[in-house]
Amino acid sequence: MNCNELPKRLDRKTIYESDFVCLYVDKVKMFDGHIIEKYHQIHYPHKAVCIVLFNENDEVLLIQSRRYTTMRLEWEIPAGRIEAGETKEDAARRECMEETGCTVKDLKFLCVQSPTNGMSDHECYIFAAKVDVESMNFDENEVKAKKWVSRNAVLEMLKNNKTRDGISIAALLFAFEFYK
Repeated sequence: MNCNELPKRLDRKTIYESDFVCLYVDKVKMFDGHIIEKYHQIHYPHKAVCIVLFNENDEVLLIQSRRYTTMRLEWEIPAGRIEAGETKEDAARRECMEETGCTVKDLKFLCVQSPTNGMSDHECYIFAAKVDVESMNFDENEVKAKKWVSRNAVLEMLKNNKTRDGISIAALLFAFEFYK
């Protein structure tokens, strides 16, 4: 890739920084020379993982997450950030255990996505796996419930907008197509 074809940051002002999220206002020179004086960028210091978990009946485990930001209960897949010193695979296993009480086998990396690449550098690594051992222990502060759902029922949920979580939507469709 020719870096001369990409926008160039000329200056940066920090609005807010934390270990979770940062907000910057950049001065950016576009490819044609046009200058954008205030280009807002959201930076995530940690990359994330999500995992589509299948059982022996080819059902998917969905969790009902308690979402403060949207004030909604959302059916999603397990996801979360990669902690310092943790591999992507270890993060996927940990998030699955924390949010579903399940250990996994046959863990496979499927792809990486940037869900809001027009304003954020957030990256999420999508995995799929099979459940190995399931318990009923999970983080009840984050998760209200969990349920195994058939592929057809998941597709109906997506078609009828029963989840709005973009990472879950993309990961489920990707896993249905490419995880065998």
